[in-house]
Amino acid sequence: MSKKPFVIIEGIDAAGSSTQAQLLVKKLQSAGRKPLQLHFPQEDKKTGQLIYDKYLRTKKMGSLSRREQALLYIADFYSRTDDIAAVMNGKDSAHDFVISDRWCTSTFAYQTVGLAGKARAKMLDWLTELCWKGKPQLAKPDLVIFLDTPWVTARKRMPKKKDYFEADSRKQRGIRISYRRLASDSKNWVVVNSRDANNVERSKNDLHQEIWDILQKRAVI
Repeated sequence: MSKKPFVIIEGIDAAGSSTQAQLLVKKLQSAGRKPLQLHFPQEDKKTGQLIYDKYLRTKKMGSLSRREQALLYIADFYSRTDDIAAVMNGKDSAHDFVISDRWCTSTFAYQTVGLAGKARAKMLDWLTELCWKGKPQLAKPDLVIFLDTPWVTARKRMPKKKDYFEADSRKQRGIRISYRRLASDSKNWVVVNSRDANNVERSKNDLHQEIWDILQKRAVI
């Protein structure tokens, strides 16, 4: 089996990306695949712990500039890029598929919230250079799936959370817009709507089936 894909699932906070990543991992395992599952920020790694302990749980992220925030998260991504590359190039015989609940694609979305025109382009250029054009560089995904979930829906799932971004409804709505802009500009992004044509919230299994169908249609599996 030569194809060893890297698939990312993105979404605003509480969009259900972790749930869908887990469902996809189970489906892949039942199909005989050996997925490596990742989640960012990583609570079990020093780079991720720094983000949680010093910023997300203390709501002090706003004291940092966009670039400073980006560098913190990108350091966490770089801590696993060699592991991902090992799967993709066949050096990791224990895995043949990578599923990540967020990647640097989330940083592209979060750090361009509220930016437009030249300011947005400048930030995207800087992030692209930092992540994918320099040496070393982060692993590039074969497919990015964006769970498009309205903030009013996501907010109901996390009434007790107090993270900096999660506490600000305007910020979350801006993040959703930012994700959608990225998806519209990228060929390897696919948008999965969390609500049906009648604006009714879809079940997690319904969303999972659509994601699986997308992977098959895109010949990712």
